[in-house]
Amino acid sequence: MQRTIVPTQRFHTEQLMPGVSLQRFYPGGKCGPNGECLFDTPGGQVWSDSFVLGEKDDAFQTLVPDIRLPANQFWPLHWHDCWTAVLILEGQCLIGDWWMQTGDLFIAEPSVEYGPLVVGPRGCRMFEIFAKAHLSRGGYAPEYRDHPTLKATQSVFKERSAVNRRNEGRQSLSCHGVKGITKTRLSPGQQWDLGERGDPERSLLKDTRLAAKQRLTAHRHADWHALMVVSGTVHAAGRVLRQDDYLVIRPNSLVAEIAAGADGAQLLELSRTSHGMRPVEQL
Repeated sequence: MQRTIVPTQRFHTEQLMPGVSLQRFYPGGKCGPNGECLFDTPGGQVWSDSFVLGEKDDAFQTLVPDIRLPANQFWPLHWHDCWTAVLILEGQCLIGDWWMQTGDLFIAEPSVEYGPLVVGPRGCRMFEIFAKAHLSRGGYAPEYRDHPTLKATQSVFKERSAVNRRNEGRQSLSCHGVKGITKTRLSPGQQWDLGERGDPERSLLKDTRLAAKQRLTAHRHADWHALMVVSGTVHAAGRVLRQDDYLVIRPNSLVAEIAAGADGAQLLELSRTSHGMRPVEQL
């Protein structure tokens, strides 16, 4: 039965500036670093790495799993007990009745059951972002206990809540017009709440685009912040950051000037709370 392969160490990490870590996701795209998602494994072989924003003694941490999934794998309806965002980075994935493509973004409110997930015919790579890591486990309804994809996992099986009983006797939930589910797509300058609007403790996600040679002046963030390179290049502290490079920035750490390369850049920004999104420029 399938088991998720999780690496025991980071592919690359270095301190770029005090309080600013330059890290890099593993290569290999949707197939996994060594083609793990192509293994002939019953249930399909998953590969996943992750990073967190926050310390263990913070009220909560924000978790960003980088998940590589095999072709046609099926994950039944399920829920997580925190705000959850699924971003397709490569390939395709069906969630409920939405055939998601690269750049599509799905957001679910806490404890809202959604799915199933059916991975596309050539596999898929996604970020599944959990605003509060300690509430990410969620659960599956009892009827999925013997599902082959779940047999070797540590999944929790429990009765549905009142709102999720709408799914009893069904195998799929539409993503269209359902309270607690948002269908959207990466778009320049767009920002999404992973929490109740107006709650200062909500996580925030933003799609930032930089034109060729455009610069972000030196700045600080008041809370944990991540800056991930989706495409193009940026220059920071003498390094060139490319696709799959990312910065993990501790609260109030100075981030030196960032400059886009000749072809510009697309960045994905994530803050543990709203305090960490708006940069404070340093003169």
